[in-house]
Amino acid sequence: MTLAEIWGTRYLLHNPYVIQTTEDIQSAWRGLEATKASGLARAIGVSNFQRHHLEPVLEIATDPPVLNQLEYHPYLQRSDDYITWMQDKGIQVSSFKTLAPVTVAPGGPLGSVLSSIAAKHITTPSAVLLNWAIGNKVVPITTTSKGERMDEYLSAVTLKLSPEEQEEITKVGLERHFRWWGKALFHLTTGHD
Repeated sequence: MTLAEIWGTRYLLHNPYVIQTTEDIQSAWRGLEATKASGLARAIGVSNFQRHHLEPVLEIATDPPVLNQLEYHPYLQRSDDYITWMQDKGIQVSSFKTLAPVTVAPGGPLGSVLSSIAAKHITTPSAVLLNWAIGNKVVPITTTSKGERMDEYLSAVTLKLSPEEQEEITKVGLERHFRWWGKALFHLTTGHD
């Protein structure tokens, strides 16, 4: 038995920015629903969908997305309560580039905050960021092939940030807007996306 047979296959409809019309997004979603109905997928979702992409899917979905995987970190928290809106609709949010403030955008306003919180908990800034996402009910995804990093990332699950620490990361993160993925598509300079 293969891993796919054990866990089932999951498909995400990626990158709505290259799909021409709302009708095309809806048609693509119907295709994913048909794939699941045929037994070829166990779960279906979306990736990089903003609210104006997701609303048309929800209008026609008989099997709504179970997940939206998108870039999410303290420097890109999404505007207009988008995360909460999806969660209220039963859509799990999964994040990539959760570690952006320490990996691809270091030296920003969160640097000293993360270091201070990490030192207090005898952990790393990366573990603090992963736990911050978990505290926001977002499932962070990251990769590594190094055992010590895997241990570090696992420690994020048992870390207990205080509500004040969680809020401080959120508040300081809003001082800077940074998007790693799709910069050429968005040309954003504000926190609104």
